[in-house]
Amino acid sequence: MEPERVSELSDLLAHARASRTGAGGRAVIIRTASGMWCRELLVEFTERQRRAGAAPVLVSCQHRDAREPFAALRQLLAGLGDAAQPAGDDRFDELRRALPHAVPEDHGRPLFDELYEVLLTAVRRCPRVIVVDHAQWMDDASLRWFAHLVRRLTRLPLLVVLGVRVDDDLPARDALDDIGAQAACHESTLRPLSVHSARELVQRAYAGRVPDDPFVRLCHHVTGGVPAYLARLIDTQLQAGLPPELGPTRSGVHLDGRPRQTRADHIRRIAARIEAAAVTARLARQPERVRALAQTTALFGDGADLDIVADLLGTGPDRLDGPLAELVRVGVLRDTPSGGRLSFRTPELRDAVHDTIPETLLRDRHVRAARRLGDYGAPPTRVAEHLLRIDTLHVDDHAWAGAVLYEAGRAALEAGATLRCAEYARRALRDDPAAEHRARLLVLLGRAEVPTAPEAAARHLEEALRLLTDPGERAEAVLELCHAHVLRQGDSVEAVMRPARDAAARLGELAERDCPDPDVRLRLRAIAHLGGPAAGAEARCDRAARSGLDRAAAEVTGVTAGERELLAAFASDSACRAEPSAIALDLIERALAGEPPRGGASALLLLRSVVVLAWAGRLDEARVWAGGLTAAIPIGPAHSRIGLPAVVAHCLCADIALRAGDLAEALAEARIAGRLARGPELSALTQLTRVQLARIRVVLGQYDAATTMLRGALGVPRARATALGVRARCRHAAGDPRGALADHLECGRRLTELGIVNPALSDWRGGAGAALVDLDRRAEAAPLFEEGLEIARRWGAPAPIGEALRNRARIEGPRGAIRLLEESVAILEHSGARLQLAESLVESGRVYALAGQPAAARLALRRGMGLAQECGWDLLVERAHKDLLACGGRLRRTSLSGPGSLTPSERQIAELAAAGHTNRAIAESLCVTRGTVEVHLTHVYRKLGISGRTALSTRLASTQ
Repeated sequence: MEPERVSELSDLLAHARASRTGAGGRAVIIRTASGMWCRELLVEFTERQRRAGAAPVLVSCQHRDAREPFAALRQLLAGLGDAAQPAGDDRFDELRRALPHAVPEDHGRPLFDELYEVLLTAVRRCPRVIVVDHAQWMDDASLRWFAHLVRRLTRLPLLVVLGVRVDDDLPARDALDDIGAQAACHESTLRPLSVHSARELVQRAYAGRVPDDPFVRLCHHVTGGVPAYLARLIDTQLQAGLPPELGPTRSGVHLDGRPRQTRADHIRRIAARIEAAAVTARLARQPERVRALAQTTALFGDGADLDIVADLLGTGPDRLDGPLAELVRVGVLRDTPSGGRLSFRTPELRDAVHDTIPETLLRDRHVRAARRLGDYGAPPTRVAEHLLRIDTLHVDDHAWAGAVLYEAGRAALEAGATLRCAEYARRALRDDPAAEHRARLLVLLGRAEVPTAPEAAARHLEEALRLLTDPGERAEAVLELCHAHVLRQGDSVEAVMRPARDAAARLGELAERDCPDPDVRLRLRAIAHLGGPAAGAEARCDRAARSGLDRAAAEVTGVTAGERELLAAFASDSACRAEPSAIALDLIERALAGEPPRGGASALLLLRSVVVLAWAGRLDEARVWAGGLTAAIPIGPAHSRIGLPAVVAHCLCADIALRAGDLAEALAEARIAGRLARGPELSALTQLTRVQLARIRVVLGQYDAATTMLRGALGVPRARATALGVRARCRHAAGDPRGALADHLECGRRLTELGIVNPALSDWRGGAGAALVDLDRRAEAAPLFEEGLEIARRWGAPAPIGEALRNRARIEGPRGAIRLLEESVAILEHSGARLQLAESLVESGRVYALAGQPAAARLALRRGMGLAQECGWDLLVERAHKDLLACGGRLRRTSLSGPGSLTPSERQIAELAAAGHTNRAIAESLCVTRGTVEVHLTHVYRKLGISGRTALSTRLASTQ
């Protein structure tokens, strides 16, 4: 028995001893909440009194007993038995036979006196203890007799114990209060269990296994120390085979982007359901008017307006004071209403009470609640919540409900709640609305689906266009349809930067023909402008085209959403043509200066902006705005957290990390994107995530893994150019320069057809030239290298220029190669392109060695190798190591393994892990993903030669 109950049992035993030893009879009322194991205490006390020879009687009342006169007294007489009746005295038998038929109003005090005399006779023969459990359900006649008895207890060696649940149905409250006011009566309250008692309970349940302290404290907290709730919670954990520990059940995210439920979340949810089941059981024993108030409040949920609830019940708010107080006492509502608002104690409790409404009444009550809310001027979203709970509506309600759901959907979309908007639209479409209203609902549904399910959005918008006749509405539908088409083709960067020309042509025609809204015309033009060149390839920057672009961009102020989208479109076009990056960056700065629009338009604007920033080498800004792709769509139960923007955002973050030389971060982001893209609506993005992950694998030297990933991406009918570029690198590394050349040239052909000449997306010219050099076709390689360098210089970003200079050095003699590589290093030195800098340093070291400059070679190789180690580029580290040894350099033994080989990021994460921080805590403190932390720790374990974090502190301390 728990220490709290031991103490309370000792008090009862003390009262029993006092009543037997001449101190006079007494009564004890134990007032307690439900679930406090009062019955277990009373049963234990009764058993101990029986062993002590006190002849106890245990009376257990039930809820139905409150309506049966003398029900408790009949149990009492049965418990006293024949031993209470002296020989020759028939009063006991007569009373026992007469009591079931007695009517309290007909007998009154004479019956009470006769019962008292019978009990007096029994007590004189043997000391007695009368224990009544659930005394709150005792019938009125029995309660009045117990009050009569307590007033005379001082003359009897008798103890009366009454157990009362104060949060249950309490019809006899006044009579119990009258008993409690008597001089012979004492009161007691059962306390919740302490944390110490909870720990003992858990340990007994787990057969002696020692639970961890956080687990015990959480279980104690969520149950409030109520032993019945605590025991049931622990039983659910045992049945699920879960240990008494508080570690997370699973890490990571679901396919819909929500974080997986932790063990603590699981425990809280189960505890809330246990309490809700207990409270609704108590509610079922309340009077009808109390239950009706609870169910009506549950219809409206938290924050229900008392006036509306009262109106729906056909009464006034002042008439509900009594039932409201009962709901607070029973534990349904938090407190008496403040400001006329009602609030359930937990969401689970609200759901449980709602489930008690009979299915046959549910539809009618929700319709009435929705109409009443509408009459009181409630927001459409609040009214619509009731309509979502109804499967079928009466035909007379279709028009009204459809209008409410449409307005609710518009409000939800404006707030960014795209998932909820889609729910409202789908619910309204189930009622088969008229063609005009159906078209508007389809547009609303399509707009909500564009960022998260562009395939479905396109279907719904196409159907809407077949029904719409108003030019303005058609223009809006076409605009959203084109957003859907662009995002649906977002399985590569080139597909988003240069969408299909047929869509662009359709938009251009519509923009000029019948679109009345000038801002919508601008937004249509923004997409149409990205359709690529009208004909032929465009590998140079045409001066007239640039002048026209400058004039068009200068006319756009960037005030409205359409103007900002058009500026981003101009910037994308400029970047694709590799015009000077300053032009594109200025346009992007203006496009991002205002508040970005929501939905598909926001995703496109931010996507283009991030790509341009990344191509231009503005990696920190690009990383910030990539996060904005998901932030543009709010996170919450009614919001879409994932969808295409989230997948693309993680792919872009992986690309940015790769450009910055953080291979661990790049790998982690690409893996997250791949995991999120497994959803059924996002299957088209699988190619994007596969190609991004394959690019990283190629850098890491994992060519077989990269080739395997590309098989799926290249097997689709419209395989993207960038995928071919990655495969070309795999082929080249595998010793197939001819295959690599073919892929590079095909990649270039496709990109050129799209009007994308910028090497920041794919340096296919450098790759093709390298393959030609290996095939001993240097004369053919030279024009490709020259063209690549010219375009890179025109674009002006350091990374493409540094790479193009390194490529050009392949066909130069030692002196010319050294000049080009020194320029490459100088340009890359102060950029964020650490991978490019490391490769140029290592390549310059190799060329220095060939030119007979070993000192310069060793210096460059050591610098390049150190930078490659920081990036986690083991392939380049090994190559530099071999070149360093070949030119007479020495390498410290700890450089490639041991604590000295850790990069600054790896050491920082290792030290935090050794200090006991979890991966989640480390990720939050360093503002990185948990995947990044995991990848870094994997590298740390390999370099230190350990299997896990338990040996980290010792291994790191050995070098202090």
